[in-house]
Amino acid sequence: MVIRSVSLTHVRNHEHTEISCARDVNVLTGQNGSGKTSILEAISLCAIAKSFVPVSDQALIQHGYDDCTSTVDALRDLDVPYRVTVSVRNGTRKRITTAHGSSLTPRDIIGELPMVALSPDHKSVTFGGPAERRAFLDGVMAQSSRRFTELLYEHRRLLKQRNAALQHGATSGIGEVLDVWTEQFVHVSAEIVERRHQFLVDVTPIVCSAYEAVSGAAEEISVVYQPDVVTHGTMEPGAPFNVTTVTAAYTAASKQLRQREMARETTMFGPQKDEIAFMINGGLVRETASQGQHKSLLVALKLAECILLHERCDERPIVLLDDVFSELDRDRCARVLDKVLLMGMQCFVTTTDGENVMRLMEELDAARGGGIDMSMISLEKGRAASTPRTGHTSITTAEAA
Repeated sequence: MVIRSVSLTHVRNHEHTEISCARDVNVLTGQNGSGKTSILEAISLCAIAKSFVPVSDQALIQHGYDDCTSTVDALRDLDVPYRVTVSVRNGTRKRITTAHGSSLTPRDIIGELPMVALSPDHKSVTFGGPAERRAFLDGVMAQSSRRFTELLYEHRRLLKQRNAALQHGATSGIGEVLDVWTEQFVHVSAEIVERRHQFLVDVTPIVCSAYEAVSGAAEEISVVYQPDVVTHGTMEPGAPFNVTTVTAAYTAASKQLRQREMARETTMFGPQKDEIAFMINGGLVRETASQGQHKSLLVALKLAECILLHERCDERPIVLLDDVFSELDRDRCARVLDKVLLMGMQCFVTTTDGENVMRLMEELDAARGGGIDMSMISLEKGRAASTPRTGHTSITTAEAA
């Protein structure tokens, strides 16, 4: 996938901005608050129907307006045009339009424009709690599998209904209602566990290889899945993580926990409690890893995400690197950009020092014998203008109205 242009209206501090995109690398430069990340958020909105940073949809709307809109024009790897427009409005659901229709939902577009984003906010994947790692894993899997996307939405719905039944049961008999929600919740949960387990089996060797390439180190990296289902003592040690086995274990756990759940009025089992543990030389990354090891692992995870999305979506993902030069040293950044370019993926980089990044890109270009299509876009207060580069593609941008 290659993005040819991005248009955003009332996104953050952008009144209206349109940019045409270079095939390989687009460097967005400007001071803090100039609107660089907003362009990446506009791309993210068209890819996964939300920002790649943890903010509410309403936070994307420019102050003083009721809505914002982002449009991406792209070309699939098979040279098929793809256009998507997403509008966010206060108090209503998103409006999503593609060639397939104008009343689409987020689940209809997730995976259509594969995207991998890396920003300082993603440090929580290795530093933070289980919820951060589950969100990372589920995000990758949702983009690569329509079925898994449906499972996540269904799991959320059933968890909400089951919790409501438990809360209602505090004042009246639950009867068969809770059993109905439990049965559906267990089956959906079991399939999520099976799919997460298999995905991590597939991804771990890729993460290990990417870590070695990024860090140049020989530490032993592993990814260990710790599903909640094994913590209740209802699953035999060594039992396979398939739907049949996990369903039986969750069913037994639901009966075991029934009274405690009724007392607490909440569901106490399920994949929403799973952990994905990252290990380095046998120790937990969040407890034993150095700052450099954390950074290298996070980059390795993102490179592995690029590889997996390419394989499973049969489409090269778009790579968004938001302010990574403030987090990673120059050598790591060079390795990341080189790897992304080797995989033929279009990259968008935000930085406060565009000239330095362009010099790095020119060094990579020279080492490859030329041919990298790149451009630098300068931003100030939500206005964009291209900076011509001798020997490289420059682009025409429409300034904010």
